[in-house]
Amino acid sequence: MLIGQLKQIWRYPIKSMGGETLSSVPLSSKGIAGDRCWAVKDTETNEIRSAKQWPELLNYRATLPAGAEINQSEFESGLYGDALPDIAISCPDGQSLRARQTDVAELLSSALGRQAILTPLAPPDDFDHYRLAKQPDETDIAEAMQLQPGETLMQHVAKIPPKMQAELLENLKHYATPPGTYFDALPLHVLTTASMDYLRSKAGVDAVAERYRPNLVIESADASPALLENDWVGKRLQIGEVVMRISMKTMRCAMPSRQQTWCDLEAEKGMARAMVEHCDRHLGVYAAIEQPGGIHVGDQVHLLED
Repeated sequence: MLIGQLKQIWRYPIKSMGGETLSSVPLSSKGIAGDRCWAVKDTETNEIRSAKQWPELLNYRATLPAGAEINQSEFESGLYGDALPDIAISCPDGQSLRARQTDVAELLSSALGRQAILTPLAPPDDFDHYRLAKQPDETDIAEAMQLQPGETLMQHVAKIPPKMQAELLENLKHYATPPGTYFDALPLHVLTTASMDYLRSKAGVDAVAERYRPNLVIESADASPALLENDWVGKRLQIGEVVMRISMKTMRCAMPSRQQTWCDLEAEKGMARAMVEHCDRHLGVYAAIEQPGGIHVGDQVHLLED
C-alpha cells in the first residue's frame, strides 16, 4: 500500500549536534554511514553527554567535510576510532572546527563553558567508554525528560515491547548509550509529516523535523490519519531498495523543546506538555533494516503486507 514518499534524509555525525540533509544514501543494518559516529564527553566524569544534559550542544552543527567518504562494507563490519572520518563543526559564535584538530578540546570546552572532548565510536566490548559514572536518579530523569506533574518515566517504558524494555532499562542503569553505538535505541528514526502537522494543529507548537532529529521524513499521502506511523509497529516498510521493520514508537525527551541556533529555532516551552497531551510523549518510530540498499529523496514509501 502506498503511504507517501521520502521527503528528507538526515545524518547527524556528532551526537546531539545539528546535522545535514542528503539526497540519497545506502542503508545497512547499522543505519546511515556516519550517523552519530562521534560524541561529546565530559572529561570531569568521563561520561558521554547529549543535549539531554547539555542542551547547548543543539546550537552546533556537524557535517562530513566535502569529499569525505565512508566505505560501506567497512561500515557494515564496524568502524571505530581512527577509522572514522574527521567531522566539520559549525559553532554558534561563527567558529569552524574539526573533530580531530589538536586544540578542539580546548576550543570546545571554552565555548561550552564545560570540560569537554570529542570522541569517536569505540568497539562494543569497550564497556568503560560508554559507562556512566553514576546511575541517574529520579531528578536527573525528570529534568532530561521534562516530565510533567504526575507523569513518570515508567508509565511510558511499560508500553515498550518487553525485550526492548529490558535492554533499555539495563542501559539506563549502566551506560550513556548502548555499547558500540551512540544511538539512544535503534539506528534509524522515521517520522511523518502527518504527525508533525497533527501536533502543530492540536497544540500550536512549532513542530518541525529539526526538533525531532529523524533520519527519514516521510511526506504522508493525502488524508493520512494523525500519528499514522504508530500503526506501523511490527510491520514493514519499503523505500527504494530497502525493506525495514518498524520496531517501536519513539519516546520523546526534552530535546524537541530546546533552542537550536544553527537552524534558527527558538525554545518551544509548550512542547513537552503538547507531546504528553496529544501523542502520549511518542512521536515517530524506530526501524530495523531487514533488506539493505539505496534510498533517494522522492522514493515512494509502501507499507508491506506480511
